Amino acid sequence: MTKIAAILRGLSAFWRSRFGELSLRLLGAALQVLATWALVRALAPEDAGVYFRGFVIALGLGTLLRGKYEIYMAQHIIGRRAASTGISNGALLTQLARRLLLRSSLLCAVLLVVTADLDIQAPQLQTVLQTYLPFVLALPCVSLSSLLGEALRAANRTLGIVVATYAVNLSILLAVALAPADASLAVYSWAFFLGSLVAAGAAVGLAWRAFPAAMQESSRPASREELQAVDSLELIGLARGAQLWGPLCVLSIWATPLQMAQYAVAARTAMIVDFFLPALNLAEGDLMPAARPMPAPQSSLVRQLSVALFYSCALVVPLLVLSPGTLALYGNPYDSNLAIYALLLGVQWVNGAGRPAVRLAVAAWDARRIGLVIGSGAVAGVLICSLGVAVYGAIAAAGGSLIGALILNGGAIQMAFRGCPGRSGPHAQSFDPL
Repeated sequence: MTKIAAILRGLSAFWRSRFGELSLRLLGAALQVLATWALVRALAPEDAGVYFRGFVIALGLGTLLRGKYEIYMAQHIIGRRAASTGISNGALLTQLARRLLLRSSLLCAVLLVVTADLDIQAPQLQTVLQTYLPFVLALPCVSLSSLLGEALRAANRTLGIVVATYAVNLSILLAVALAPADASLAVYSWAFFLGSLVAAGAAVGLAWRAFPAAMQESSRPASREELQAVDSLELIGLARGAQLWGPLCVLSIWATPLQMAQYAVAARTAMIVDFFLPALNLAEGDLMPAARPMPAPQSSLVRQLSVALFYSCALVVPLLVLSPGTLALYGNPYDSNLAIYALLLGVQWVNGAGRPAVRLAVAAWDARRIGLVIGSGAVAGVLICSLGVAVYGAIAAAGGSLIGALILNGGAIQMAFRGCPGRSGPHAQSFDPL
């Protein structure tokens, strides 16, 4: 027993080390690419496009549902409000997670009723409904795991998000390996559901470890003031969801299944940037001070943005250079969507470079200005995709996503500099990140 305990302690220390963390992130990226490759090899391009529309149903609706809870939780964590409010991060996260589960379960029930009605009224849609049913059932799981993952990201615990994705990708790989050659799309859809269920459980465990809270405190219902503060973020949360998923939703409705599949392959591959970049950006420390000292000077913001820009370029540029070979792994017709992949890598580059400013904007919350920035990004992204999807297909969705990211991060950087000490002029404002 003593030897076993020593081995377990050694493994725990290894995974907590930088090398161990890098290994886990590399494994997550490999599983992401391998699962995507296995899917497009097992499914015809048109079938893959139909299948990936299910991702939009689960992940897109989940983003819209969790928007206001995610923003409020990020304000609480990044702004270190636990001491001033008397509510720990773990207790607040538990309260918000319960409400999100209720919200997503109600929507899931409504969609199931609609699905059952369509199954009776339109029998020709039976195959499509069977494909999307597991994605609808996965909505509460996806919503919960996404909320917990974003809370971990706000606390700079980004490794947990990567580990939680293992379940979905491993489930897809097992389905591809075990399913017969003539298996229906529903087999792979149920694999996504099972993976989402396991991922939600993993996210709960990781969040519980990162945000411990007493059982009595967690079981207490949210106060009226908290609920009103959360509800006041509803429109901004919806706009944020539209900015992230609006172009893809337009694409899934108006584009052909082939275009949908090409976009999904490029998007899932570009997501590996998000597995590594947050950890690299944290190499120089967090911009948020530990207590409530003097506001962060403008020079500190410049340094943080410079570091973020450096790491974004260091990771994205090599991936862009290697993009022809990367897409060649998927074969025809996915190796011809280089422009889509390049634009989506640009989205990752912009989000990585602007991350310090976005965190400052969340801490020093200005609802009017933030709502204007997020709303502008959402409208621009959806409008560009809507106008260009008929001619340019998936490229229009990727371009809309890039424009939305530029507006969001550019607005956050502008707000951060306007709020930093050392700025003179009529627009100078005091800025307290806490």
